[in-house]
Amino acid sequence: MSIKSALANVTQDHVRTGRAASFAFDVPSIGTITCTRVFRAIRGKRIVCLGEIGGNEVVVKLYFDPRRAKIHWQRSDRGCRVFVECSLTAPKILFSGYLSEHDLYVMVFEYIENAVRFDTALADAPDEAQRQQLLDQLMACLARQHEQGIVQNDVHMGNFLLQGKEIYSLDGDQVRIYLHPLSKRPSLANLAAFLSYFSPIHDAAIAEHYQAYCSVRGWHVTGGDTQKLIGIVKRMRKRHLATYMRKIFRSRDPFLVCKAPDYFSVRDRRVWNDEFTLVCENPERFISDTNGQQLDSNHCCHLSIDAVPITLYSVRVFGNRLFRRHGIISRRWRNALRLNRLGIHTPRPIALIEKRENSRIWRAFLIVKSCDGILARDFFASDSVSDDDKDSVTERIAKVFLAMKQTGIAVRGVHSTNILISDLEPIFLDVVQLNQAAFFSRSSVAKGVLEFLQGWDNDSDVNMLFRKKFKQLNLI
Repeated sequence: MSIKSALANVTQDHVRTGRAASFAFDVPSIGTITCTRVFRAIRGKRIVCLGEIGGNEVVVKLYFDPRRAKIHWQRSDRGCRVFVECSLTAPKILFSGYLSEHDLYVMVFEYIENAVRFDTALADAPDEAQRQQLLDQLMACLARQHEQGIVQNDVHMGNFLLQGKEIYSLDGDQVRIYLHPLSKRPSLANLAAFLSYFSPIHDAAIAEHYQAYCSVRGWHVTGGDTQKLIGIVKRMRKRHLATYMRKIFRSRDPFLVCKAPDYFSVRDRRVWNDEFTLVCENPERFISDTNGQQLDSNHCCHLSIDAVPITLYSVRVFGNRLFRRHGIISRRWRNALRLNRLGIHTPRPIALIEKRENSRIWRAFLIVKSCDGILARDFFASDSVSDDDKDSVTERIAKVFLAMKQTGIAVRGVHSTNILISDLEPIFLDVVQLNQAAFFSRSSVAKGVLEFLQGWDNDSDVNMLFRKKFKQLNLI
């Protein structure tokens, strides 16, 4: 089998599952490179993988699109050389060119030891202060790029590596360089493009991030510029979310759709295996065989599949597609994905399944990963929980309401009985009544907040604590 044939079979599933893709080829002036682990794959076009040569590891980019391989390679080569030529911290280019023997374009980079993706470093940050420090470092890195007229048009956390205190710039595919430093307007646009991928829960820190950026550029920080940056971030985030939500019922990575006249399912490829496939094909039998239970009209049960605890919801719905798409199961699927996308903790949805029972009735199933924690009502009623912890959790819950408001989501049906507290982090369970309207109303947010507060009428101290936090964030 030729190398191009082997590459054609490499997909993003190799990245998700860690499945090895073994192939080797010779590179002039370097030697034979053996590739194993895949970092990124666009099937039939290009892959990024880990290679080994003479006992040393390298990063290899392979371009083999029948029509546009040369164009993609030229763009990436030009952009990566910009980083090096402008003395920015970036991996060295060991080889870049065309391999006529295999009819593909290749770039070989040095492998940065003990480096982690920037999003991984942020997730592993022990506290908010460390997270803020890391982001200020990255703001300084972007400021240095802009000072030299460099713009990464596809700027996101996956394009940066962190090694100690050094930040490496990666992926020159959509890099553009100007003959002069970037002015304020394109600088704000590029910063907003990067910050729009962060959860709105952290929007309060944008002003500090911008200050760290301006300190490198030597700019005076003005309130008007800060508000302009925050406004652009919010608009771009809404567009990202709308684009993502349009594909949650289609076969677009990471979702996989299976259709038949009497069957429909959409699954998350990232958390799927053979055992989950069996459940997806016949969930009724799996529940009956495992638990000895029969499905009623509105069923919820807790199971374990491949040692993964899951919750399975089931309801009957009318067969009309419009009814099914607006039914409670579809809303749970949609809202859980929406909240997870915004960085708001909720049980991760794994699959939505619909099976026909008769000419008019379908049964819909939703599989989500189960979460551990203590119900919010029990958490605040416990004498063993300190006042500081209660204050911290109250503030985090209020920030979630604020984050949803900033993204144009009207929150309804959130009560003390469908919020779990795990390590002081709120997890929102079974949130069905979310609405992202084209025309957003402040009154709809206030109604949702007041509904939530009514659930604490029997505990005046907690009610007052929540009211204080909501007023501080201008939610009531």
